[in-house]
Amino acid sequence: IFQDQTIILVDHIYHHIIITQSHIKEGATMIFSILLVAALLASTEAFAPLERSLHANTRHHHASSRSRSSVHSATHLRSYLDSLGPAPDAIEEPPRFGSYLDSLGASPASASNADAAATTEPFLPKPSARGTIGSHVTSTPVTVSKKHPTLAGGISMADILKDAGSPAIISNGGIDDICAFDAASISIKSRIARSGSISADDIHGSIGKANEIVATIRHHFPGALGSSEVLRRVRGVLDGMGVENILLSQSVCPDEINHEHGDITDLFIEEVGGGKVFHLGGLAGVPFTGKTGFGAYSAHVAQNGHCFVLQAPHIGMSDDLFLGKYSREGQASAGSACGAAVGAMCHCAANNAMPDLGAVTDDYQMNFLIHEISKRMGALSDIQDENTKQAELARQTSDIGRGMLDQILSTEFGDANAMLFVFTGIQINMPFDFEDYFQPLSFEVRKKDGSIVDLF
Repeated sequence: IFQDQTIILVDHIYHHIIITQSHIKEGATMIFSILLVAALLASTEAFAPLERSLHANTRHHHASSRSRSSVHSATHLRSYLDSLGPAPDAIEEPPRFGSYLDSLGASPASASNADAAATTEPFLPKPSARGTIGSHVTSTPVTVSKKHPTLAGGISMADILKDAGSPAIISNGGIDDICAFDAASISIKSRIARSGSISADDIHGSIGKANEIVATIRHHFPGALGSSEVLRRVRGVLDGMGVENILLSQSVCPDEINHEHGDITDLFIEEVGGGKVFHLGGLAGVPFTGKTGFGAYSAHVAQNGHCFVLQAPHIGMSDDLFLGKYSREGQASAGSACGAAVGAMCHCAANNAMPDLGAVTDDYQMNFLIHEISKRMGALSDIQDENTKQAELARQTSDIGRGMLDQILSTEFGDANAMLFVFTGIQINMPFDFEDYFQPLSFEVRKKDGSIVDLF
């Protein structure tokens, strides 16, 4: 009798585990019982029918005609198993990993981030207010990109720095920037992986290099932050306003280094645009699609929806820490970034003839940039330091793009409550294992009544 009931028990448990996802917890709890029963039966002839029963279930567990009436176990076994509830006709989709994490509740750090987003403090530090080193370190980024490594156990280097309570002071090899800490950690771990060990001097060297990069960016682009931190703050503003149903557009240079996984363009597409984006931009991030492009984009906004425009030129930093250049994978030397902006400036600096925009049709965007940069050479020609000149070129290019953007924007879309969000800045392509940075320059919302609200 014991053997018969055991076979029925194992058979029914196996059936529940295979068929019923909603009872997976109960099934998992009884797996240990299966192992014990199998051990007891291993030396008896009952193991053979048990094995046949399990194989039969494997072959036929999808058969909807299977009936519970075939189970003729003792009453107490049937009552217990029936208490688990009937197997569903179809297997439900398992919960997503993110849903499981959400069910655990927000961590204290996450809760504090949400509280901070709800305050009335300015969205971002003004670019003109050059803060001290460490003044812009805030919290763990929302999205972990390929440039945000995690350590064993699932905690990121950013978490370690954040949980320390306050930024480390830049002294004796200290570090105060989360992105710099992540980049230095990758360098250190790579050295250990290659050589099996790393010296204290090399560790300090990696930290020093990361600090030098951050110091350069902060000097030339005050207020610049890691892309994921910018996203966190933008999302905080939108969530605080209760804004949903956004159709995103981007006016960003098509250079591939602006659209890598973890870049601000990628993060905004996923976290602001819900995976969708309408592209307005051409060379140097200028919205060359014009009024027709913006009209087409805004006409796609859903009912009760809103528009969000991200506009930005870009500037690279090479492995040698030169601005206006970028060390691309597979190339022996660094090249220009943004190539169009740098090329236009070089054309003007060499006193080359201005192209006829009315006659040129095969390279209109570049010729337009040459004409616009030529009007701004007075702000560029006298700058002796090359990094300073390149940073100023990025700002002048931003003005060009923003000027055209203002000409094509319109709130003639959607219903009476539809809003137009405009977010501009400079995208900074970072060297080594750094997350790309972004210097926000403006953030505003335009409403149907003609009002413009500064969200910056």
